[in-house]
Amino acid sequence: MRIKYILLFAVLVSLVIQSNAQYKRRGETLQTRGKKPGKSKKADYTIEQFKGKWQEFERRNRSDSSVVSFNDSIQLKFSDSSKVMTKTSIATSMTLVGDAEIGDNNLLTVAADEYTVKSLTTDKMVLDDDEKFIHILKKLDTFWYETLGRIPVKQLDYSTPISTSVNNILGKWFVYRRYAKPGATTDNVLLIKYLNLTAKSNETTAIGDITFYQGQSSQQLSCTATIKGSEIKIVAGSNKWTLSVYQADANNFVFGNADLLYFSKPSKGE
Repeated sequence: MRIKYILLFAVLVSLVIQSNAQYKRRGETLQTRGKKPGKSKKADYTIEQFKGKWQEFERRNRSDSSVVSFNDSIQLKFSDSSKVMTKTSIATSMTLVGDAEIGDNNLLTVAADEYTVKSLTTDKMVLDDDEKFIHILKKLDTFWYETLGRIPVKQLDYSTPISTSVNNILGKWFVYRRYAKPGATTDNVLLIKYLNLTAKSNETTAIGDITFYQGQSSQQLSCTATIKGSEIKIVAGSNKWTLSVYQADANNFVFGNADLLYFSKPSKGE
């Protein structure tokens, strides 16, 4: 009987040690949590530098740096107490709150996930998940979902296009949200992610480049964008979009049609 209790105690101790040594990244297999193998280097940052709200606006493959389409934008909120809230932009996302730590080799722990910090400025953070992707986040004053219920209804009414000029659409824009009716974003639809209009070729046309994707395939091509009243016509190689403009100012560029609306904001890029 004594031997039986000793064996039971040993099993319980083993389980406790194992649970403290492992964690599960969302959607991935169990991995060991802690320092990376190899030579350690002291962190270049302190956890206080991460304070605030961050949202992913770009994702790239680690293997070739190609842009990847995604709809599960990472959201991180670091507090004064070295805690962090993590979630993604998809409706079924679960909000997690846990410790935030920055360790050797710039290994950032955020609740149940770990990343290597590739770079950090006051408004931009680049994270490597050490598996598949590089995640590029921007610092925000407010997450979009936090404005729900506080925005006047008239600002949400994008039923009537507005006339604008080419000067109002110049800039580097990234699409942070789309509103689509059911069936509007099938696999054969070319979805716009970035629209960088850097110069005017004449009084109605701007030139630059556009990044768009179809299914899992992403492309970046040179483009022209021509404004005629409330209509914008974008041409990139053999690809064409004829869309309406619903808002165009220094902070917001909303365009699309009755089935699919693009909400974009200025991007500082890399």
